[in-house]
Amino acid sequence: MPNAITAHEMQQYDQYTINEIGVSPLVLMEKTALSTIEVLAASQFDLSHVLVISGLGNNGGDGIATARILQQKGVNVELLFVGDEARAANNTSQQLEIAKNYGLEPIQRVKDFRQYTVIVDALFGIGLVKPVPVKLGEMIKRINAANIPVIALDVPSGLNATTGEILGAAIRATATVTFAYPKTGLLRGEGPKRAGTVYVKDIGIYAPEEITSFKDSNESKGN
Repeated sequence: MPNAITAHEMQQYDQYTINEIGVSPLVLMEKTALSTIEVLAASQFDLSHVLVISGLGNNGGDGIATARILQQKGVNVELLFVGDEARAANNTSQQLEIAKNYGLEPIQRVKDFRQYTVIVDALFGIGLVKPVPVKLGEMIKRINAANIPVIALDVPSGLNATTGEILGAAIRATATVTFAYPKTGLLRGEGPKRAGTVYVKDIGIYAPEEITSFKDSNESKGN
């Protein structure tokens, strides 16, 4: 397993990949979604009725892409989009538009989370540093009380990705798919109890020094 990094380091690597290397954020979201679906399939989750919960940030965009691809594969999936669509991050808004163009309309509320066989948690990502708003904290508690499998994207929502601190309320995941590098918060504090089985997936985001080593290696081979 690669060395764990903080949320700030991951954000720096993400921006370097987008701004300096030139990889589109939407491409990274597609890779994230495909990696998540790979884990869902390989880990023998029951996909007969899937709920994907997406928030306004880029983690939510990852979730929307996951829901859309699941639907395209014939999975019975619903997308719970939490928050005002007008306030969504730009890339997340684009993912939502793409999902709608494929006929996947988001829902705004769920009465009983126990009706689903697995939940994909894409509510909050590594950028969360403040306590979860009260209403969303109550929803997280309802999800935990439903006692069904949850797979979290990058970190369980409500967990500080660097310290492992619970920010008011946090998802108790069966598994966490974290991208590029494990986050230190998955290994510290409450992280191990909340993350479940951690899968680290390569989506093409690397530290600048790693990219330099790739270039040096290729140049030494005469490429």
